[in-house]
Amino acid sequence: MELEFEEQQKQRQDEYKMRKLELESSRLTLSASAPLQPPPFRVDAAVKLIPKFTEYDVETFLISFEKMAKLNAFPPDKYAAVLQAHLTGNALKVFTELPVEECCDYSTLKAALLVVPEVYRKRFRTLTKSHAETYSEFVFRLNTQFTRGIESEDAHSDITLLRDVIQREQFNASFGW
Repeated sequence: MELEFEEQQKQRQDEYKMRKLELESSRLTLSASAPLQPPPFRVDAAVKLIPKFTEYDVETFLISFEKMAKLNAFPPDKYAAVLQAHLTGNALKVFTELPVEECCDYSTLKAALLVVPEVYRKRFRTLTKSHAETYSEFVFRLNTQFTRGIESEDAHSDITLLRDVIQREQFNASFGW
């Protein structure tokens, strides 16, 4: 009887080991066949990652926003939804005046938020070096405003257009405009 009991015990242990191996094998097969999916994108979580909006330098904010969005793998179709949560002041006013379809398109919303080329021109022409600023910092700011102005006119790669922009600038300056 004892022998029979030991035999049954051994048989149960063997069955247990076999069942355990089967379960482990099926679990490995399941995990290999079903790739891990990233969690769904949540706008409310993404909003918390973006720095505070500053109305006085929209361009820098948008550059920073786009870098943060890329670094955190935001889906491009969600950029506008995340951005609108940060808008204040005049930028919020621009947002509210746009039709809903345009508010959903990031590139359209970005273009509406950016200032016109004339503002870049004035900023570039009126920049002055502060006492606390180094010469290289001042040159960097000058270069940034110049580049933004030229890019807003789409003249950065077209010499004829660049020439036209400079001539218009001189014309306006001659009359104090």
